[in-house]
Amino acid sequence: MGNTKDDVIFKEFWRSNERFADLFNVVVFGGKEVIKPDALQEMDTDVSSVIQMKDYKETLTRTRDVIKKAAYGVEFVVMGIESQQYIHYAMPLRHMVYDAMSYFKRVPGDYPPL
Repeated sequence: MGNTKDDVIFKEFWRSNERFADLFNVVVFGGKEVIKPDALQEMDTDVSSVIQMKDYKETLTRTRDVIKKAAYGVEFVVMGIESQQYIHYAMPLRHMVYDAMSYFKRVPGDYPPL
């Protein structure tokens, strides 16, 4: 396995709706099948964005590992998995940055810069 990357292997593994649903059902719901594999839809993992403040503009490139959503009537839930090889205590901060960048992508283009 000299020419493989662990990150790509993990992403491919968790893209399976059955595995993804099983993980969340066991960890979050104590084994109860709440999330159904056939209800999951893969989402775009690219959260790259342009941050603009008055005369300053910067592009940030970030990609999440695996993101899926499931609709329940008019509501939906977004779930994600980030693989990591080692414990990194700043991972919650990294997730908050990803979430913020996802919201930035939804700001209309004609909205004034910060």
